Amino acid sequence: MAHKAEILAPCGSFEALEAALRSGCDAVYLGGEKFSARQNAANFTDEQLKEAVRLCHLRGVKVYQAINTVVFDEQLEECKKAVKFAAEIGVDGLITQDLALVKICRECCPDLEYHASTQMTIHSESGVKMAKNLVFSRAVLSRELPEHTIKDLTALGIETEVFVHGALCMCVSGMCYLSSMIGTRSGNRGLCAQPCRLNFRLNGKEYALSLKDMSAIEQIPALEDAGVTSLKIEGRMKRPEYVAAAVSACCAARRGETPELSALRAV
Repeated sequence: MAHKAEILAPCGSFEALEAALRSGCDAVYLGGEKFSARQNAANFTDEQLKEAVRLCHLRGVKVYQAINTVVFDEQLEECKKAVKFAAEIGVDGLITQDLALVKICRECCPDLEYHASTQMTIHSESGVKMAKNLVFSRAVLSRELPEHTIKDLTALGIETEVFVHGALCMCVSGMCYLSSMIGTRSGNRGLCAQPCRLNFRLNGKEYALSLKDMSAIEQIPALEDAGVTSLKIEGRMKRPEYVAAAVSACCAARRGETPELSALRAV
């Protein structure tokens, strides 16, 4: 039987979650009201998180919670409570980047899966081996990698997750300080203002840094052949219509059909 990669949908709101489930995703990722790298999304209250896990598990869909900001010392206890709550309600895995937090949380929730966030900028053999040594079950690879590198890193014996649609994060995943420097809104604290989308001027000419979103939906069969575990759609700030269109396109590509991308371009 051919390898089948999961289709992982972004859910920045409960409406987006419902759209993802109805469109046929295999897993979703979402954030609580704190410690999420998308603080400006609607996000989920504790009660909504609990209900989201219930609905997803009824349909055989996994739930990954993003607790993926850099955590200050004075926030560790509060963050630890959030991790314990995630474990109690049955979240299938945590997406995180703060190694101090991971160490602390392994002590209280040793059975919970931990995924190395794209904010850790894992794009090399040494990065993947580091994630394995730290007992992460999955590495979310940087968005700027070519197919042959993804294949080589996947062969190192760890689950890999790759972005197949959405914002490119052209400043190199996890290493951008542009938003923080220009507007004191740190991407590593969940408040990226996406200044790379603006026009910059030099010698009277305008330059756009981030021109378009990325899309590797048509390359999904090749990524499955490479052994990738999870096909991730970016967009926890996007509307439910976008989530539905992206999941539907990914499902079609995985079936070997030609994905309908016109609807996705329109939302």
